[in-house]
Amino acid sequence: MKRILTLVLMIAVVLTQAEVFAASDYVPITDDTSEYEAPLGSDAGIEAGYYVIYPKCAPKRALTVKNGSKSAGADIYTYHYVGMYKQWFEIIPNGDGTYLIKNRNSAKVMQTHNGSIVNNANVEQGSYKKYAYQKWYITRSGSYYVIQNAASSKVLSIRNHADHDKAEAVLYSYIKSDGQKFTLKLRKRTSSSSGSTSSKYKKSARVWKDSKDLPIMANIIGAVESGGQVYGKRNYAAYAAPYANTSNEVTITLGWAQCYGAEAQKLVEMIYKMSPSKFKKIDTKKLIVKALKKNWVTSRWAPTAKEKAILIKLITSENGKKAQDQLFKESMKSYINACKATYTDNAWAVHMYCEICHLGGGGAVKRIFDRCNGDYSLDSIMKALKKDQANGNGSEVGDKMFWTRHEKCCEFLQKYAA
Repeated sequence: MKRILTLVLMIAVVLTQAEVFAASDYVPITDDTSEYEAPLGSDAGIEAGYYVIYPKCAPKRALTVKNGSKSAGADIYTYHYVGMYKQWFEIIPNGDGTYLIKNRNSAKVMQTHNGSIVNNANVEQGSYKKYAYQKWYITRSGSYYVIQNAASSKVLSIRNHADHDKAEAVLYSYIKSDGQKFTLKLRKRTSSSSGSTSSKYKKSARVWKDSKDLPIMANIIGAVESGGQVYGKRNYAAYAAPYANTSNEVTITLGWAQCYGAEAQKLVEMIYKMSPSKFKKIDTKKLIVKALKKNWVTSRWAPTAKEKAILIKLITSENGKKAQDQLFKESMKSYINACKATYTDNAWAVHMYCEICHLGGGGAVKRIFDRCNGDYSLDSIMKALKKDQANGNGSEVGDKMFWTRHEKCCEFLQKYAA
């Protein structure tokens, strides 16, 4: 008798904790197409852009990325609308009838946890990797939309059809619940997401991969820095005297990656550490060894003709070339990690982040990427860069003197980093 009572109590607990969906009302979405009027797109009167997504069961609460996180795996839930980008989602057609739903704040897409297709699977954000569970069919249901996961017949649902903050978004079999129907409210139009002819550049959803992208980046940076904008070409003997590039560069620039100031000094120090004896065979009178003892930027060091000749011999030596390549990789890795942690892991965007940071530094790249407001397509980045031209400074990273450089980077990315 005690065992039977215990079993009854256990069943009761499970039932009270279970999702409150009426099984008798279950209608497979594939068996009830009469309810749907039109696919999302121009025929349905939906413009390309950023949307706030309100569930019918909670009309004053919007889908929101938990805590505004930019990390993969962050849950999506409902929260009263406060006008923040964590509540804005870009709806992007894939060209096959499915859509990406990408958060503006994180640039990550809506997906199910670990690709699960079971009832009550968590809905979260993740880096786009072209998986089916990251794509969604969006269809009309009267004045609302049903959002169906492309990996199964299940749909985006609000747990327990709740109308309170932090109600979780989950995947569930379609039962025509108010927690499975959504209003899409346009907040900002976008031309690039709709495949409009105003877009100059293609879009890429590929994520950054060190093994593939670092060699491509070296070929691109080498080209635009010292290789005459020829992909893959780099000039290890490159040397620029103080003020030769801009009025802000008060000391020398060295190497194919155009290491200026402290970076140039670090490069020469690396060559010395690789082999002091080989270094001294080139720098026989220790002119450069002595120069390394001072700060090249604050002292505004301008090498003599003899010192310049020694520096070029050093950076074009076997160790000099190795040091140039090594320093470039070290610098890029720090830029890559910063971009992925703060903005996006989209491969083309990371390339552009590193190119801009290498040219203008951390302040410049933050200014440009903050202007993008979560859209890190090449069109958006170039538009953000062009705003620099309105300032009249003439030497900011987006100014005319650097414009062909950025255009070449975009051209190379589309050709070599697809």
